Amino acid sequence: PTGQETRTFHVKPISDEYPLGGETYCIRAKGGAVDYRFMPEPDLPPLILDEETLGGGVSSSNNNMSLEEFVERNMPESPEEANARLMEDYGLSEDVANVITGDPPAIALFEETVATARNELTSSSIIEKGEGSSSSSSSKMFDSIPTLSANWLCNDLFGLVKKNAAVVDDDESSLSLNNNPISVEYSTVDGERLGALVAMVANGTLTTSMAKKVLAIMFEQQQQQQDSLLHHPADIAKANGWRVISDPNELVELCNGVVHDPKNSSQLEQYKLGGKKVWKIEKFYAGKVMAASKGNADPERMKEALALVLDKLN
Repeated sequence: PTGQETRTFHVKPISDEYPLGGETYCIRAKGGAVDYRFMPEPDLPPLILDEETLGGGVSSSNNNMSLEEFVERNMPESPEEANARLMEDYGLSEDVANVITGDPPAIALFEETVATARNELTSSSIIEKGEGSSSSSSSKMFDSIPTLSANWLCNDLFGLVKKNAAVVDDDESSLSLNNNPISVEYSTVDGERLGALVAMVANGTLTTSMAKKVLAIMFEQQQQQQDSLLHHPADIAKANGWRVISDPNELVELCNGVVHDPKNSSQLEQYKLGGKKVWKIEKFYAGKVMAASKGNADPERMKEALALVLDKLN
């Protein structure tokens, strides 16, 4: 058997002792640990892998674990395993799953976001089920949560974290990083609040642009350690007047106010006369209604309400 030694390899013959070439030969022998300059570390006590260390043999004999079982139970999930699980369990694409698993803390945040969003959708405090709501549309909304959550995590929250980590030095015009690495582990928005925000986008309570503003406020509040009562994204949206107006009665009232506004009397008279430019007046009214709602009116339902109001003029 080969002893403790350092060997080398030569392709060509090097001496009469090694005439063939393609052989290894000893260059120096090392008899023991001293030759390797090994020495005990005084600050590290011996690690004894017995039943007590591995968690077995204390409470019950059924809990005895072998070293292999202990490693399997306590070894964290590998990126490959996490990637496959996210794709299978949540229907994510491989690219999106790779982004999430590339930052291990993001996996737990993503799953918390999905769970919270789904809970919020089934809660009466967030989703208001109208008479026309169908089980199929609710099911589609529920199924869309993982993809929607992944998009908000990978695009918006990661963007805020990265922006917070990078600080531009105006004097030297150089890019320097804070002490915190670019990871959602240091995100000031957790999965619970991000999930609540995702639910509000999914059920149409907020538009994407409104939700981006809410997310920025949540991130900034926590970053500045503000002890604010506006913890929930719904409270932030309400305080800033951000909500999608989709109630037909409210939209009809807005449209009536714009159409019969004395300031728009010339457009009203021209619309009643008809002609080829009617569509321009309809577009004018749509813009005025959207402005009156401060951009909060649901575009499709607003057009339906405006059509009802204009039909009554004929």
